[in-house]
Amino acid sequence: MDPMSERLPVLVVEDEELLLAFLKTALERGGVKSIGAASGEAAIKLLEAQQFAGVVCDLKLPGAIGGAEIFDWVQQNRPGLAPRFLFITGNVSDPYALEVRARTGALFIEKPFRIALLIELINTITAGSEQLHAG
Repeated sequence: MDPMSERLPVLVVEDEELLLAFLKTALERGGVKSIGAASGEAAIKLLEAQQFAGVVCDLKLPGAIGGAEIFDWVQQNRPGLAPRFLFITGNVSDPYALEVRARTGALFIEKPFRIALLIELINTITAGSEQLHAG
């Protein structure tokens, strides 16, 4: 049996539609099932409705729900998913990014990044998630 077919998808949250489409395609080619959300609101709805192996989320999103708010929701409602959260940001040394990183302890990856690195990080954070999705 193919272990990839048993894997839960990764939620990718990115407000730039072209980048979201590119990331989803690149991840699928790299063997990572993914579901995209173009806003914080859409991400929360998906998180309420189904299980995910991990979350890859842009730090800054338009509207009231940004990456940090999505992380906070996950920590409250899906605590097992919180350690499998990866932020994407254009500037990891930005004061807001530093504050969120210190508070959440989540991994950060800075744009632009290599897709191979993103897949490697996703595989690292989601390792063993198959056993966790029952809870």
